[in-house]
Amino acid sequence: MIVGNGTKPRRLAAIDVGTNSIRLVVAEGSSDGTYRVLDDEKAVTRLGRGLAKGNRLHPDAIEDSLVAIARMKSIAEGYGVSSIRCIGTCAVREASNGAQFCQEVLERTRITLEPISGEEEARLAFISASYAFDLREVSSGIADIGGGSTELVLASGGVLDQVYTVPLGAVRLTEEFAGVEQAGNEAAYTQLRRRIRDVLKREVGEPPFVPQFVVGTGGTFTTLAAISMHRGAVPREGGMLPFATRGYELQRSELRHTLDWLRQLPVKARMRVPGLSPDRAEIIIAGLAIAEGVMRHLGVNTARVHDRGIRDGLLLTMLREGSDDEKIRRPAPVDRAHAVRQFAGKCRYEEQHSQHVAELACQIFDQIEKQAPDRLSDAQGAWGREILHSAAVLHDVGYFINYAKHHKHSYHLIVHSDLQGFTHRELEIIANIARYHRRSEPKMRHPNFAKLGEADRGIVRRLAGILRIADGLDRTHTQTVASVHVRLSEREASFLLEGAEEPVVDSWGAARKAKLFAKEFGLEPRFEWVGPRAGSAFDRETQDAPRLPQATTP
Repeated sequence: MIVGNGTKPRRLAAIDVGTNSIRLVVAEGSSDGTYRVLDDEKAVTRLGRGLAKGNRLHPDAIEDSLVAIARMKSIAEGYGVSSIRCIGTCAVREASNGAQFCQEVLERTRITLEPISGEEEARLAFISASYAFDLREVSSGIADIGGGSTELVLASGGVLDQVYTVPLGAVRLTEEFAGVEQAGNEAAYTQLRRRIRDVLKREVGEPPFVPQFVVGTGGTFTTLAAISMHRGAVPREGGMLPFATRGYELQRSELRHTLDWLRQLPVKARMRVPGLSPDRAEIIIAGLAIAEGVMRHLGVNTARVHDRGIRDGLLLTMLREGSDDEKIRRPAPVDRAHAVRQFAGKCRYEEQHSQHVAELACQIFDQIEKQAPDRLSDAQGAWGREILHSAAVLHDVGYFINYAKHHKHSYHLIVHSDLQGFTHRELEIIANIARYHRRSEPKMRHPNFAKLGEADRGIVRRLAGILRIADGLDRTHTQTVASVHVRLSEREASFLLEGAEEPVVDSWGAARKAKLFAKEFGLEPRFEWVGPRAGSAFDRETQDAPRLPQATTP
């Protein structure tokens, strides 16, 4: 376990001195090599203002930054951190007086400010992204848009392949193309786009492959996600955002529409846009233009937003370097099933019931897929099974709030859970399936369901239909139904229930909740107790049965 003094968990602090802002994160290490955030502080000092013209840090920006770093050091020390690392990015490494600034930081605060290269920035962003998302089976890009530069990483199969540092930053380009932040300045905007295109062509050239998506880090991407969530057509209860920024996915078309909309707003009006921080209103046009240019150059249509970045990568590096445990120094990729169980545990779920429901749900899923996979439609395959299993494990976490409407509480807990390794789309699907494990069936008047795409609504309805039956089969929470065999015919789904005792109440519970299943699969459910074991004869019959003709789901 990562510890500091005695047996207390080790506490660390990372300070990122950027071109636009300075950020502090204070964290406490865990035994599995992860951490929990204790504090997060931000100061917008615009250290890089004027750098594009004179290549020097402005005295006022230096003073503001020195005050901010000193304040952040005091906050970190208040948490009893054992180590503080302070890194400087583009503005610090490029300014002619960058070394002088680092010396002033040391003299004023007794903190060593380490200027890092663009390649090191990219590496830290990649560490953070690959820890948050499972990138092992995909080709991906990581784009970290800062105030002075943008770092690009191309990775294939979870392995870093190419690293590029390009002189395109939100602050840098806003200053270089004076007036681009003003409403409707087409001339400046056209020049800005041309510069982005030319720099990417020169610095990146022809990409070695087209990534399946780009993981976007930095304030530009998180702001874009926040704006998108606020602009959603479906109103949220209590004004809450529908999900965490991490994993939020956007199409390049939406990015472009948002950019064109913001460009027509004066800066003061932009400051009032929900999701857009007033201190970013001037530089957001340049930032979004960079994001759109990167995606266009790489030929990518999807951006997956990551709310962490180089600070997260730095903390993970610090945790690994400070541990003697090989598993911590070289952590395995995200285990999504473990993340689900861990979150369920935090919500004090009824483990025995939830895990058993998940097992029964997957048994039903597997046998439907074996006999009539077309009836599962877009939900079939290993992905659909994993989504169903996750929703089943988490279906009752709403008890953590209270019993009344706990299915609705489950939805909100899951969708805001920040489950490591899952995209926002997957979290929405899982949360909706859990939401509909009881009571009302999915309806378009429900905001959480209406906001899903048509295909995802179908996935929710089918998998929720299975989950409702599985949950009903353990209505007594006694695991009386040990396992379930499913036999499909043209019009009927026979559920043969194994168990030492006849599950009268559990059969009733499943039949009571089977209406959604009947609608979605076009099959009338029938439940029958077959004793302690259905026997090998049934197993052989199911395995040898031919697949049913394809059916159209009603």
